[in-house]
Amino acid sequence: MVKVGLEIHGYINVEQTKKKLFCECSTEESEPNTNVCPRCTGQPGSKPMLPNKEAVDKAVEIGLMLGCEISPHLLFQRKHYSYPDLPNGFQKTMSGSYAMPVGIKGSFLGIGIQQVHLEEDPARYEPNTGTVDYNRSGLPLIEIVTDPDFTSAAQVEDWLKKLMTILSYIKAIHKDAGVKADVNVSIEGHPRVEVKNVNSFSSIVKVIGVEEKRQHKVVEKKEAVSQHTRAWDDANEETHFMRAKESANDYMFIPEPDLPIIDITPAYLKQLQSKLPERPDVKLKKFISLGIDKMDAEVLASEIVLAVLFEKITAHKVDPVLTGRWLRREFVRIANYNKLELDQMEMSEKQLLPLLKLLQDKKITEKVGQKIMNELGIELFDVEKYVKENKLESVQDSGALEGFCKEAIKENQKVVDDVKSGNANAINFLVGQVMRKSRGTASAQEVLDLLKKLLK
Repeated sequence: MVKVGLEIHGYINVEQTKKKLFCECSTEESEPNTNVCPRCTGQPGSKPMLPNKEAVDKAVEIGLMLGCEISPHLLFQRKHYSYPDLPNGFQKTMSGSYAMPVGIKGSFLGIGIQQVHLEEDPARYEPNTGTVDYNRSGLPLIEIVTDPDFTSAAQVEDWLKKLMTILSYIKAIHKDAGVKADVNVSIEGHPRVEVKNVNSFSSIVKVIGVEEKRQHKVVEKKEAVSQHTRAWDDANEETHFMRAKESANDYMFIPEPDLPIIDITPAYLKQLQSKLPERPDVKLKKFISLGIDKMDAEVLASEIVLAVLFEKITAHKVDPVLTGRWLRREFVRIANYNKLELDQMEMSEKQLLPLLKLLQDKKITEKVGQKIMNELGIELFDVEKYVKENKLESVQDSGALEGFCKEAIKENQKVVDDVKSGNANAINFLVGQVMRKSRGTASAQEVLDLLKKLLK
């Protein structure tokens, strides 16, 4: 059986400050080597500023969402290694020999979280050209280290998607920047192998399958092998030996003398905890318990915008099944049509609540509801007033509905003859004619039943 552990890296979303971890340089995309200063390029005599508080806050929030114990003190260390992307010759990180990471001993969906820690990103080095772009140097990175609890590539893929969902709930990392991972793989009889810097979900899944197969061949041939690090070749979908596995001693970790220990107080933790949403896996169970279709519930729980809208609307005694269905299908449809992210939609519970109440009370038809949603996607308005002014209330007068049906029968004698001669589908044309006469305000099922009765 294969055992897999992950070391996941993502760029922290410092959306308020837009500053690097230890200096005032911008985190925004720009021309190479323009967002730089003496601090993030390691100039002699430069000292780091105190860490960006927004980055620290986000790191602690990630630890809390993953069920970690939060360390009472946070310590940055120097992790020494020599490479062109590291101007100081060391990386400032919360990992290492004397680590005080942000969070430890967490758990998410049955997978243990060894630790969550904060660190700075190195620069971007291009080995083929020898050039280095220091714009990336000093960007705040989060690293999430799991226990080796995964037993298949499919399990890893599913878990990673759900991890991204929970991180999106608190806007913790940059969605567009993606994540990369070091993938640790081992089978019985073969020591653990770490595959470095795998840059996409699909590649992570491929790495596990490729490395599992390679290790089985090594065991079958009884080749001597030790714990080591490998590189992933995405083009050829294979791994290559990089180097023997380093130990903590190889990096010569020492506490960062230019940065103080950060105290995490109970009051600070309480303040952050109070702002955190319920976890998506908890919401999913709750939504399903309300009778919502599993697929609808999964979509609702996967998007914080939908989950919050759902809870606000159903708090006003609107049917949860109806609400879930319309949010998952119609609200998402309008967003996709207008090429908007869900959090860019101006439509809110102010418009959706009266619309869904009208649908629930059968005061408008679903067709009318869809038309109103289309209009709301263009411009916001008072839904109840719009329905009254445009006379879109459902036809409640059975006499008026019967009149529409008789008119349709009289105007379409050939279709009536087709129905009576055994063409059952022909009646759908008559239903359409009645719906047009009622401007979509009649119930299609009620129209069908009445037409069948009249045609007898």
